[in-house]
Formats: sequence, C-alpha cells, structure tokens
Amino acid sequence: MLRSGLSISSRAVEVLQRPALERSLVNLPLKTELPLHRFQTSISPAACQNLQQNGYAVIDNVFGSDWSQKLKEELIWLRQQGKMHLNSTHLIKHEGTELLEKQHVYEAELRDMAVQKLAPLCQLLNQDATMRTMLSLFIPQLRLDSQAIKLQCNAGKGGCFPLHYDSDEQVDGRRVTAIFYLNTDWQPSHGGQLQLFPFPDSPVEIAPIADRLVLFSSCRMLHRVLPSQKERYCFTIWLSQTRRMSTAAPPPLSQLLQSGDEALQQVKQLVLRPDVRHHLSKVLYAEEWAKSIEESHPVSEARNVTLAKHWEDVGKIQKVLHKVQSELMPIMQSRQRYNEVMGRIHTAWF
Repeated sequence: MLRSGLSISSRAVEVLQRPALERSLVNLPLKTELPLHRFQTSISPAACQNLQQNGYAVIDNVFGSDWSQKLKEELIWLRQQGKMHLNSTHLIKHEGTELLEKQHVYEAELRDMAVQKLAPLCQLLNQDATMRTMLSLFIPQLRLDSQAIKLQCNAGKGGCFPLHYDSDEQVDGRRVTAIFYLNTDWQPSHGGQLQLFPFPDSPVEIAPIADRLVLFSSCRMLHRVLPSQKERYCFTIWLSQTRRMSTAAPPPLSQLLQSGDEALQQVKQLVLRPDVRHHLSKVLYAEEWAKSIEESHPVSEARNVTLAKHWEDVGKIQKVLHKVQSELMPIMQSRQRYNEVMGRIHTAWF
C-alpha cells in the first residue's frame, strides 16, 4: 500500500503561534493531518475505468464531512484575510495578454507562501502524490508527475464560468482535472453545478456537494460552471505529465477533407480526432457558448471582443466543414447515431 509519509509537526507549530481568534476561526486540531491514505481506495479501478471510458468520474465521501469542513474553513479564512483575487480569463493578442475578469469568482494559488501558511491542510494535499500515483497506475496512458492547486470561492450573485477546455495537449502537460467540493447543505436552487459535455453522450450536471471529488480529462472534456446564487467553495487540482508521450502529428484538417473519401468516411476520421472535436463542439454549442460568456463576464469592450471572436470562429469552422456537416452533426448530437456510424470505436479521453 502507498503511504504519504508526510509529517506536519512544523504546521502544528505555526497553528500554535497564531492568535487564539484565528485558531478558533480555522478550527484546526494542533496535531493532525488529512487522511490522504483514503485516496488509495477512493481512486479505485472502477473510478479510473469511468474516467477512461466516459471522460469523467464522480467520487463521494473522500475524506469525510469533518475534514471537508476543515478544508472549507481554510478557504473562508483566506477570503477573510484578503488573500483571494478575482478570477480572469487570459485573452492572447498580438500585442500581449489581456485579462477578462469574471464576476464574483475569487481564487488563490498555493504558489504564494502567504497562502500556504494560512491554508496548511491544502498545502499538505498539494504536496501529496497519492492521487496522481493511483491514476497513473490504473490508466496506462497517464504518466502524471506534478500537480498544482487553485483554491476558489464563488461569492454567488450569479458567478460562473463559460464553456471551455482546461488545457491543450500541444501546449501544456495538464491531463486530469480534479475538483473537490466543500458545500454542505447544497440545494439545486443554489446553482453552481459543474456541467460536462462528454461527447457523444448528452451534457450532465454534477452537484457541488461537500466531500465530492470530480475527475475529468483536462484536454478533451468541454465543461462550464452554471451561475451560482449562494457562496460556493471548492479547490481544483491539475495533474500533469511533463514527459510528453510521443505521438505523430495528425494530418491537417484541409488535407483530410480533400482526400477524395466518401463524406461518411471523412466524418469518421474527423470524429476520432480530439483537436477536431474541439472545433465541432464550438459549432454544436455555439449559442450556449455565447450565453456562457455573457453570464460569466461583466459588460465591457473585452467581453464584446470575445463574443465577436467566438462567432467569427464558428463561421470559419462551418465554412471548412460545410461539405460534411449534414453527416457530421447528427453523429455529434446523438449517441444512437454515433453508435450506428462508429460501431465499437469509443472516444479517446487520454
């Protein structure tokens, strides 16, 4: 069995040195550590099979309600101490990067030493390799060797995230996104559900309830966060592999569409390519995508530019795919039609 072997005696000393009021707010035992060994059973073969076959997995009762509450209290304390800042979308332009702030969504990163001291349990989790070790053990395509954590508070008032993919496998090493939720007494009216688009299945909504861990493919799972009407706490762990697996570059899309194959054969090749599915999803969910941008960001010139760029991209993709679109879209929209055309060929999530 794997053991974390991690001692937090130094963390206990730090907590002892805090003012009494601060200790009571955080409510941490002076000598304890997270039950990280529970990852050895929660990251099970069955969970990994779901992740590999469906692109996501939902795991409940990871640490227990008491530990989930202690983690939440660390995030509340960070917010009270002004250590969280507004989340922003980074817009890449020729002249540099522009930040498009989201509404009512605050975050902190554990790269900040001040954050580490105020959130010692979260830092312990950041240092532990059990989750990525178990995932790499049960999913052969993964060689996860690093991770990073972002702590988040959604203040409610409609705070949300637009449709997006977390990563591009040609750009960075993130492969698995793990979101741990900390929201006790959550009700559907509170909003803030995680919405996943696990092609070719229909979209699914996952409630952000306390002590729930959701895993999904960072590169290939389209997702968003629906507007939240109540405070919502979570942290995201991105698990990465820095040793890139050697893969041949796929042929250009234009070359594939000019190959002379029948439209249906071209469609089969298109659907199997993750990079093409990124483009197809933007067309398939064009209206939902635009709405999610409007919901996530306040009115600004940067938001207007982002929306205009979205519709420009949709138009370009439709122009390239117009010859096969009548065959392609039914496959993207229906699991039944996908099975009829693709047979036993499944979506590759990693």
